[in-house]
Amino acid sequence: MNFSLNEIALKKKQAIIVHPAKTKTPCNINRILSFNAELMALGFIMSETLYKAIEILSLREISTLYNEIIPILKNIKGGDVIYQPLYPNFPKQVMETSETTLYLNALSHYWSMGKWLPQYPKEVRKIDLEVIKYQVLDLIKPVEVRAIFTTLLASKDSLSQKNKEIIQWFIENTKESKLKYPDEVPFLENKCLLAGLLLQQNKEINYLVSNATDILRIATYLSEGDISLATNCKFKSLSRPVRKILVKQLERVIREEDIGRHRKKWIKLFHSLHVGDYSKKVYKIAFKARNNLKIETFNGKIEYYLTRRYINKALSLLVSRPGDFGRRLDHIMRLATEMGQPKLVIEQFLSIVVEIPTRNLLQLLGHLHSGFSELPEKVVYPRGSVQKAVMIKVPDLKLVAKDIKTLVAGIEDTLIKRFSELETLNKVWIDPDLIDCPLPSQQRNSTDALYKVARGTRLPFDEIDVIKNTLRFFVYWKGQDIDLSATFHRANFSIMGHISYTQLKSTLFDSYHSGDIVDAPHGASEFIDINIAQALQAGVRYVAMNVLVFAGPEFSEHEICYAGWMMRMHPNSNEIFDAKTVQQKMDINAPCKNIMPAIFDLLERKVIAVDLGMSKRMTWGGNNIESNQATIEQKMAAMVTNYNKLSLYELFELQTKARGKIVETKVEAETIFSLDEGITPFDIDKINAEFIG
Repeated sequence: MNFSLNEIALKKKQAIIVHPAKTKTPCNINRILSFNAELMALGFIMSETLYKAIEILSLREISTLYNEIIPILKNIKGGDVIYQPLYPNFPKQVMETSETTLYLNALSHYWSMGKWLPQYPKEVRKIDLEVIKYQVLDLIKPVEVRAIFTTLLASKDSLSQKNKEIIQWFIENTKESKLKYPDEVPFLENKCLLAGLLLQQNKEINYLVSNATDILRIATYLSEGDISLATNCKFKSLSRPVRKILVKQLERVIREEDIGRHRKKWIKLFHSLHVGDYSKKVYKIAFKARNNLKIETFNGKIEYYLTRRYINKALSLLVSRPGDFGRRLDHIMRLATEMGQPKLVIEQFLSIVVEIPTRNLLQLLGHLHSGFSELPEKVVYPRGSVQKAVMIKVPDLKLVAKDIKTLVAGIEDTLIKRFSELETLNKVWIDPDLIDCPLPSQQRNSTDALYKVARGTRLPFDEIDVIKNTLRFFVYWKGQDIDLSATFHRANFSIMGHISYTQLKSTLFDSYHSGDIVDAPHGASEFIDINIAQALQAGVRYVAMNVLVFAGPEFSEHEICYAGWMMRMHPNSNEIFDAKTVQQKMDINAPCKNIMPAIFDLLERKVIAVDLGMSKRMTWGGNNIESNQATIEQKMAAMVTNYNKLSLYELFELQTKARGKIVETKVEAETIFSLDEGITPFDIDKINAEFIG
């Protein structure tokens, strides 16, 4: 974990810290323009404010800043490595090479276990002008970068692994007096992450522990396990002082029923903590757990009542725990509807709705909206070490529309009242396109990327990219065999064809693969070019980008792997990889062997963020497109038809009803919510900290 303030500033704020010049010097215009030219080669450009801050630096200071910033940006864009595809003169070379030669080359490469490569001289590529929309880099102050720490901890959602590392870096590398902790760390996983970090610094954690599960999460973090508790953890042997602190905290908050949900984990943790050495109370509960003695739990009672359809008894318990009531609302409403008692459930729920956290209410709204959908299945995202969409069948019994509307109205009224207590937004303009951008959620397993948005977000191609007709996928990795593939789909998501190592070119789609490399100890790359116009003409609606491990270890076990895409006007000109044309670059390091980074809607010219791992399906031919066709079609349908999430448009509309006034144009607005100005779908951290609360 080797960050710097400027690396965090660039990744999070697209900005640079420039420390004041020690002595003002004459304008070093040539050096500054050279610096800016290097930025432009990577797709960035200085703002006027940043330029003026740099122009008064000495030559030495400019050089120091240059040597810090350029390597960071190269890494962010993927421009810090050499790309060597099997066919160096791609795509023209693949177009012109016969199928027989392509096949024989592939056989020779495979027979040699990846050691033999066809020897083709790299031709001098024609230089053509690519129209680029440059990302503006602005000036930022160190205190503004440190505020990222506060924003992340204030999130009402889980944090990605990279964000957790950023929090850890701030704690370990920043003076305590310069760090501002939020008044509350609302998301349990994040609170326990902070507690674990502070405990490692020998700092007080009492105020961060409110229940026994907090201790389980903290101990899991200290053992480098999954703090969401979705997977098992092998607890490490902790030092005696740390064990004593954890057990004393546990003694303060533990109840017997707390261990019911994660009983097996608790048995292991009790053993690891040597609880008998520090607490008789905890030891008694541990004894019950180890000896499988009956422990009555809240959830156990609820399950008992619902199984026997004792609606009144279940409700009498659920009203005492509003969060559990919200999570079970769908189940109990369907049961009550079948029994003719939905009004009773609605009345009881609305009596405690004010006590349910905002994020949970927003999730409920999205779920209730999907109650109007006639789709037989919906997509859910279970917790775990890798995000995998799962399709589940919607119960046949539909909720009554008027009941749904009553619940929706009650939840919305509660949210509007809650939002009205926040600072005013004044005049507000909301971009209608935000209806295609779901609320960010479950960030714990999201991939570190050049640009981050919520899964399912549909973004139109940039206005400059609309004139470009070539979509170019790329992957770079070190290690064993990783394959880049593209699948072509009809409007009903069925596969029409594909481009992969088994089919390097398609005249039907005018699409090409740069060649399959099966061994990359020193790094290798693969590319796919897709002719958008030709694919559309052939009847393609969607193109899915797929990255698969053919027969090696999981992505997480490779030294490095990332993928992304470019938009190109001149596919046979300029370098195959041109950083300034990169639209997205995503690190792929999940513990799985199949990833679908994105889907492209060619008809609407939109990209749909996916970032999902998929279960691999192996056949005699290995882990490839052919063996995973059904899974790819299912996941694509899940992402494109995912209607059970509230949109950013709906969130900001509720916020505006509570504390602002809608205006017709951006010019009139004091607060803007849009795709590219003001608060955007890319501002995930800010949205989770400031608008879901």
